[in-house]
Amino acid sequence: MLVTENLMQFIWKLRLFRANGLSSVDGESLVVVHVGQYNTDSGPDFLMSHIRYKGNDWFGHVEMHIQSSDWDRHCHQQDDAYNNVILHVVWKNDKVIYRSDGTAIPTIVLSEYVDQLLLERYSTMMNTKSWIPCRSQLGSIDVLKKSMWLNTLSIERLEIKVQQVMVILNHFDADWEKTFWIWMCRCMGLKVNADTFQELGEKLPLSILQKYRSNLFKIEAIFFGISGLLKQQKESDYAKQLTDEFKYQKHIHDLESVYGIWKKLRMRPYSFPERRIAQLAVLFSRNELGVSKILALDDLEAARKLFKIDSLSEYWVSHFSFGTKAGVKKSVRLGKDTVDVLVINVIVVFLFSYGKYFGIQTYIDKALELLEEMPAEKNVVVRQFAQCDWPVQSALQSQAILQLKRFYCDRKRCLSCRIGSEILKRN
Repeated sequence: MLVTENLMQFIWKLRLFRANGLSSVDGESLVVVHVGQYNTDSGPDFLMSHIRYKGNDWFGHVEMHIQSSDWDRHCHQQDDAYNNVILHVVWKNDKVIYRSDGTAIPTIVLSEYVDQLLLERYSTMMNTKSWIPCRSQLGSIDVLKKSMWLNTLSIERLEIKVQQVMVILNHFDADWEKTFWIWMCRCMGLKVNADTFQELGEKLPLSILQKYRSNLFKIEAIFFGISGLLKQQKESDYAKQLTDEFKYQKHIHDLESVYGIWKKLRMRPYSFPERRIAQLAVLFSRNELGVSKILALDDLEAARKLFKIDSLSEYWVSHFSFGTKAGVKKSVRLGKDTVDVLVINVIVVFLFSYGKYFGIQTYIDKALELLEEMPAEKNVVVRQFAQCDWPVQSALQSQAILQLKRFYCDRKRCLSCRIGSEILKRN
C-alpha cells in the first residue's frame, strides 16, 4: 500500500506502534518517552520530544520521511532548524543521514513496529468506492463520540463563514450594515448565484436606498437595474417603468451594474434570480432586517419573522421572471425551508461573527442556541448519513454533517477525522 507522511505522523502522534523492543537502525536500544508536540508550522514534524538512546536521555525534535534519503532531497542537511533533531523516523531506511554539523542522526524504521491490521484498515478507507470511506464501520462508533465530533464540526463550519464575513467587513471599512446586506444578498443567491448576488450587494447604494425606503418601486428599480436584468426588457409596462426609473437614478447617482452572470439552468422557478431580487427589495423596504434587529432577537420565531413577506409588486404574483408568466397566481412568500436556511446562513452566522469580532459571548451563545433549536435540514447528505445509522436531530448537527462530508469524507481526510481515527485505533 502507499504510505504517506501524514499516516506516519498519525501513527506517531497516537503511539500506534509497538513501543517495547524498539531499536535504531544501528542496533541500539531506543525508548520513546514522549513523542513530542505535533508541529503545524515549518520545521521538524514533532517538537520537544524525549527519547532514551544508548542509555542517555535526549531532548529535541523528531523528523519523519518515507525514505531516509528524503532528508537530503528536502535539503534539511543545509538547514540549521534541523540541527536539534534527535530522531529520524522513516518507513524505509535507504541511507545514513547526517546533520549539517556532520553528526549522524539516530534513525528508526517505523514500518517494523506497526500492526498490519491498521495499515489494511487505512488502505480500505483510502481505496473504497463508497460515498464515505468508513461507511461499513460507521454504525459501530459510540453515539456520544459522534455527538461530540458534530459539536466541534459545527463550530468549525461557523468559523469558516466568519472568515468570509470578515473579508467583506475589512473591505468595506468595518461597515457592519453594508457587510450585512452584502452577506444577505449572497445567501439569497444560494450556491448557484451566490457570487453574482454578492456583487449585487456590494454595488447597492445603501445611503440612497435608505432615502427611498418607503417607495418600493424606486427600490425595485435600483435593485433590478444594478442586477443588469432590466436590459432589453420591453415586454411589459412594469419592466419599462423600472428601466426608465433606473436610468434616472443611474444618471444622478452614477450607479454601476453587476458583471456577473445570472444562472437558471435546472433551477426551480421559485428560486429564479428575478424573484429573489423582488423579495430582497421588499425585505429592504420593510426596514425589519438589519444589524440592530438581529442583535435584538430573543427567539427563533422572531428570527423567522424577519423574513416574512406578505406581498410583492403585482407583477411578481403572476411571473417568475421577466417574460416568464406563471400559469396561475403564485405565493409570494419565502418557503418555510428557505426561511430556515436564511436563519442559519444569515442570522446565525452574523450573530456569531459579531460576537467573535467584539468578543461578546452572548451573541455567540445566541447563535448556537438558534441552531440547536432549529430542526435538521433536509438534504441528500443528511439522508445518506441517516441510512448509515447516524441521524441528526438539529440544524446544528446537520450543519456539522455537511462540514464532515465536504471537508473530511470527500477529501478522505480520515486521519484528521475523529471517527476515522477511532476506527484506525481499534485493536
